[in-house]
Amino acid sequence: MLKKLVLTLLLTFSLNLFAQEEKEEIFDIDSRQKEVFLNAETALKDQELNRAYAFFSLAQNFGSNKEIKDLSLKKSDSLKVILRTNLTKEITGNWKLITAESWAMREPSDSVVAKMITINPDQILFYELYPKTKKWSLIKTEKLVFTDKPNMSSDPLYISYSNKDVWSYYIDKTSGGLIAYFIGQEHNTGISEIICGNTKIEYFKLQ
Repeated sequence: MLKKLVLTLLLTFSLNLFAQEEKEEIFDIDSRQKEVFLNAETALKDQELNRAYAFFSLAQNFGSNKEIKDLSLKKSDSLKVILRTNLTKEITGNWKLITAESWAMREPSDSVVAKMITINPDQILFYELYPKTKKWSLIKTEKLVFTDKPNMSSDPLYISYSNKDVWSYYIDKTSGGLIAYFIGQEHNTGISEIICGNTKIEYFKLQ
């Protein structure tokens, strides 16, 4: 009888301890969720829109505070639209591929001597220049479509091509040039991202 009582007390103590640890863990997660949300609000107030978006995206994906989750989702969706609009404006224009000065001179007469892209709010147009024709030839057109598939960095600015290749386009703050950076492949549930050895293409803006 005493043995059974001891076992019962030990079991009760273990269950209470487990419940207490679980409550503390939930409390820690909820505290962290609130902290992340407040960081997002601070970043938004400081007009650090990329940071604000990242924090709001994080705050909506963990913790038990539904009000924070719902508000974070609403604000991240609004910021996503703003960030995509801003990037589209930044990269709009005619951009020529940067190549070595002597590269074109050494190419055969029927080879490509230069490449450029034209970006507008709806499309990315790819051109090549051949010495015989002496004019730009349109070789490919891609719709400017931002993917909503999840990615490792929660970046809302990845662009998906028709063949499911995913690229990041951004302006280099030092040179003012355009960088096209290959991310990986889009699939049904997300993006398979390349960690190293990514293709990086640089352009300068044509006036």
